[in-house]
Amino acid sequence: MTELLKKYLVIKWWIPLLFFGISFIIFITGIILPNTDFGFNLFAFSVLILIISSIWQIIKGKKKTGFALLSTALTPIFAVGFMVYLFAGTMNKPDEKLASERIEPLIREKTDLTIPNDFEILENLIEHTEGAFDSDYSIGLKIKYQESEEKHITEQIYNGIKSKSEKGIWKRNLSGFDFEHNGNEINRAEPFYFKVDTLSNTIELNLMHL
Repeated sequence: MTELLKKYLVIKWWIPLLFFGISFIIFITGIILPNTDFGFNLFAFSVLILIISSIWQIIKGKKKTGFALLSTALTPIFAVGFMVYLFAGTMNKPDEKLASERIEPLIREKTDLTIPNDFEILENLIEHTEGAFDSDYSIGLKIKYQESEEKHITEQIYNGIKSKSEKGIWKRNLSGFDFEHNGNEINRAEPFYFKVDTLSNTIELNLMHL
């Protein structure tokens, strides 16, 4: 039995390669015993057999065949390892804060509203999206401005209501103003919610970078 397995799973290089291909298809499609680990276990076993066969071919002097089989077997291993590395990297991204010197330029960039520099930061958090393989993140910001600065802020908003802007429009609500951004290309990539509460003298920005 051992000699039979050795002959057909190790010595004849094309049989392990064929087994690898068939098991890969079964693993991807799940056509046999779906919702179980059968496909994965079969594929893992085929990779092991292919590695053993490649080493045998190299030992026997068939280096080109051996290295070709070995590279085929190691490709899915490196691919899975790379995906695990990327996933671990996104999971380990620490939550950050938006630098205070970036707050005023960001608000002006999004709404054309110029805020005073002497504001108090109530909330400031950058959260990275778990499981994302790129730089998806969200910004949650809430600041409090001085009562004496309200006239300066509301004058800008009223001027914005009267004039048209490519960035969005201001709308009055019970506690102050909401800024509704336009659906242009930049805002589709970074949708946000912006509010000025004149009752509590606070400004809120919630932005999602996609």
